[in-house]
Amino acid sequence: MKRIKLILCLLLSLSLHISAQTVIYPMAPGLRASPLYKVTLIDSGQAWNSPVYTDEARWKTNRCQTTSWSNFATSHSLKVRVTSLIQKIDTCHILPRRHQIKCRIVNDSVAEFTLPGPGHYSVEFEQGVAITHPLLLFADSYPLRQPSRETPELITFEAGIHHIGDNFRLKSNQTVFLKPGAYLKGQFTAENAENITIMGQGILSGEEYPARSHNHMISMKDCNNILIEGITIINAPRYCVSLNGTNQICRNLKMMGWWFSTDGIGIGSNGLIEDCFFKVNDDAIKLYRSNTIARRCVIWQMENGAPLQIGWNMPGYNSNFHVYDIDIIRVEHPWDNPNEAVFDAIHGSEGTMTQYVYENIRIDNCEHRLFHLMTRPNRFGKWNPQKGEVSNLIFRDIECYTQPRLKNIIMGHDTLHPVKNILLENIKVNGKVWASPADANLITNPKTTPGITVKSSLTKGKTAPTDNRNK
Repeated sequence: MKRIKLILCLLLSLSLHISAQTVIYPMAPGLRASPLYKVTLIDSGQAWNSPVYTDEARWKTNRCQTTSWSNFATSHSLKVRVTSLIQKIDTCHILPRRHQIKCRIVNDSVAEFTLPGPGHYSVEFEQGVAITHPLLLFADSYPLRQPSRETPELITFEAGIHHIGDNFRLKSNQTVFLKPGAYLKGQFTAENAENITIMGQGILSGEEYPARSHNHMISMKDCNNILIEGITIINAPRYCVSLNGTNQICRNLKMMGWWFSTDGIGIGSNGLIEDCFFKVNDDAIKLYRSNTIARRCVIWQMENGAPLQIGWNMPGYNSNFHVYDIDIIRVEHPWDNPNEAVFDAIHGSEGTMTQYVYENIRIDNCEHRLFHLMTRPNRFGKWNPQKGEVSNLIFRDIECYTQPRLKNIIMGHDTLHPVKNILLENIKVNGKVWASPADANLITNPKTTPGITVKSSLTKGKTAPTDNRNK
């Protein structure tokens, strides 16, 4: 029996190559395979099943009932066959839509398509704003990123289930490696440390913790030179990743959560967020601290929060933000709340939030609101009667393929707390390019919100009109 267990552990520690450059990750024993879907990868004449996980909704307002996913690695385009184990397939489409992936329905339970290569994809057998049983495919790049054997202070989690607790504290110069098939229940923390890496292809789960009652899944306070890469984070009771300090990178993270206050990533100054996937129920990317770059991410925004959040009451002076090449595949907002818009700011402190550039952003499905940028007192902030502003924002080359039903709001609270100098350039909504403020369906006040310009490449810039809050 011991020998059998040893052989099983050795097999689980190795990913399965189905071709020279495609790898399937194992599922840890004791975890339940999805009852909804089976995923088969077909490459170089070989067909292998890639394990599928399914997580069930945890909050009464969740519009998805389940989220299923499968994770693997490849270097090239790859044929995929999906078998639905419960529901009949009579429609199939794959997001982000920019890939233009054609899905062929083989019969009422099987669909086939070809992924163009590494990336994050949503396979959907339903239509409408709320998709109840999505299947997500996370295709990592091959070869796999992993630390060398000579890495000092290396902590390795092999394939299998590990209970690490809610305060697994990391120290300076440590590297944590989650091998394919590793499934960790718990949370990582660090404080006043530097040169920490968390990487791999494993899963970090907060399933044992109720909402808002524990740490963030990865929490690092006053930590510098941080790299978090590759892993999947699920069932976060609070943030998936919360960092402050400087020089931090979050790369190719896959994040899924259900609760309100399940934010995606909050990062420190000089931070880089790239190639990540978010399906979270609060702000996905928080753009709070200076010199933040976010690029090549895919976002599924659930019913709460904003895909791109400019500010909840940051103090001080924060500038130089660049967000580009983003796919926002779904926005599930059902309520007219101030924190529910694709581009959002609810700034209620003395800080100055300035110099933002958003460009090349595609929004596949949003029927709620695109812009809600305001300064206003709120219960989470420390309001300063004399100062606090949001300024110098460029939104360029943005396309929303659907028509949001709510007006956009860009408005300062008063002349001492302005929202000012906003450029909306080449914004295309439901097939129409905004050429004037009238196209923007905008609520504003020029006394508190000077310098809103709307233009397309075919027209000269036009400034927003007088107050139309009552329109």
